[in-house]
Amino acid sequence: MPPPVLDSSSPLSSPDSFITATDSPNNLADITITDISSPDNAETETQYRLARQLPPELKQHCQIYLEENIHAIALNLLNDLLPAGQRNGDNKRETRADASGKGAASYCPPPNHIALLTTLMVHPDFTNRPKEESWPETANNSLAYLRCLLKTVGPINARFKEAFRFGAGPSRYSHGGSPSSDCENELLEDTWGDAPMEGKYFKDSVWRRGQDFFGVVGWAFNCSQLYPNRWYYWRQWLDFMFDVIEADLLERHRLDVEADRAGARPDEDKFLLLRDSILAGFIGQQKGRLGGLKWIMKALFADGSKGSSSVFQEMWHNEHRGISKKAINKRKRAQVNLEKGEYGAWLDDESIYSSQASEPSTPQKLLSSSGKSKLQTLEPAFVESIQLRQRLFAMLSYLCNFLTDPPVALPDLYESYVEHLKVLPLTVFNAFITQTTSALRLDSQISILQDVLMLLMPSNAVSPARVDADRYDANGTSPAILERCFLPYASNTIEAEDNAKVSMLLEELVQLVWVDGTETFGPALVDVAKKGVAAREAKAARKKPSARGRGRGGGPTMVEDGEAEAKAVLQASGKRLVTLARMVVASLESDDDESTGEDEIEAKGGDGEPFFFFFDAWFFEDTVMMNTNQDSPRDR
Repeated sequence: MPPPVLDSSSPLSSPDSFITATDSPNNLADITITDISSPDNAETETQYRLARQLPPELKQHCQIYLEENIHAIALNLLNDLLPAGQRNGDNKRETRADASGKGAASYCPPPNHIALLTTLMVHPDFTNRPKEESWPETANNSLAYLRCLLKTVGPINARFKEAFRFGAGPSRYSHGGSPSSDCENELLEDTWGDAPMEGKYFKDSVWRRGQDFFGVVGWAFNCSQLYPNRWYYWRQWLDFMFDVIEADLLERHRLDVEADRAGARPDEDKFLLLRDSILAGFIGQQKGRLGGLKWIMKALFADGSKGSSSVFQEMWHNEHRGISKKAINKRKRAQVNLEKGEYGAWLDDESIYSSQASEPSTPQKLLSSSGKSKLQTLEPAFVESIQLRQRLFAMLSYLCNFLTDPPVALPDLYESYVEHLKVLPLTVFNAFITQTTSALRLDSQISILQDVLMLLMPSNAVSPARVDADRYDANGTSPAILERCFLPYASNTIEAEDNAKVSMLLEELVQLVWVDGTETFGPALVDVAKKGVAAREAKAARKKPSARGRGRGGGPTMVEDGEAEAKAVLQASGKRLVTLARMVVASLESDDDESTGEDEIEAKGGDGEPFFFFFDAWFFEDTVMMNTNQDSPRDR
């Protein structure tokens, strides 16, 4: 289908599906859909203050503290310096100097200090296997300071782009060998002329362990399925990185629009600053390596499988392992002197693990058994990672939309995303398309869901271009398109998995169109839905089990079990789809009668709002319980 366009106000026409998601949990700029998509807001004054370099003496002190692993003193000093320069009685952050040239500004550390602090957030020596009692607190304090720095002076003034630079360093496959002291690269040199930084953890940083940004992202997403104890920390790292990248995109876009309206931008390229963004730099590293788009999609859909684990490997050797018993016993053998208040660290063990109370004590392995299995058990951490994956896709879309010569063409980005989405296992597929937890905009969801449906439709299906050409050209949908082009049809294969995906996609699209309320469905919606449900179940029933596929003793194989599970999902989805269609028609009849009788209350819920959002939660419970042999909470 055509790429999203910019000239429509209805989300059903998908005008701005490239726009960054608005419900990210830690969006420091408090951006809304209107904030990002409205041109008028692009010229709004930024909230950031000016950044001021640290005085040479203070900079040297901070560098020594960081190099000697006295992180607490360095962080306390940096935190004390951050609010310096704020005017008395002025609670607003200023971005420009006043008439005297003395605008409000904050002291900001150099990029190499920021690079080190970003590493401390996720390095195993400071997280899941801390070498010192206070080091887990150092990781938390580093994250808190960097978030405050981002919120105060912003991504450009703080020079995050210069800090986030991947350089040549020791291979992450070298079993954790420390980098040699004479290894020099561009990362060690501060671009503002400062002396290179030393210290073990600067040279062993994520910026030198990782080959590139998307390689690190792929490993982090692998951890969400393989090692939830490591995902606990990688999630915080990714969330912060995405906050920085998003803030950088928005601020550069604002400055570009401001410069363009002042006549300082050539017509052929109005987004010079946006082209130099952090995300654009990360994408630029991929040229000549597996193809930029291919590499990005591999990282975006990394799932801990054998293939994904071979591509995206750990940053540090055995980083998922916790504190060894030898280290714990050594601490307990420390000297005990009750009179002097020395307890031999016996009272400190619990505090060390307190920050990991929500983590599994041991790594969790991937539970899916076969590449052909229709359903796989998902770690809660993997489900948690999906919003971050969608958020990264939204930022990529945002960047590629505005640039005249983007690193990845926007249609190619959507096409590749849809193709990867189509082949996901059922449980993963449902978690990605569920609109109630999606981090994508409504119009972007509609565009993606409909594109996947187009790939699954048979050749005899009615083309949306024949039903509503204008809407189809705008990459959107409508009740007429759903009723005539998608709802009555089965998948283009006899696989139960594909037919179940068609059914689940239709559930989501009908819900999205219904809640939008711009256009209404016809009275024949229930009959059309029933026709499609019957067609999909009949087509899936055409696939017979293979006699050669029997396991030992003549029992069913794992593939056959997966097929049976997919058929169960198909039947459950069909029932929900018909029930949803009945609720939609009932709500239309109630609106026509302008009544609030019992039927309308039952269809809409006690507060008059549609309750179809529970459908996705029901599916998730059923499929997860099916894999774990547990009862659904609704059955208990």
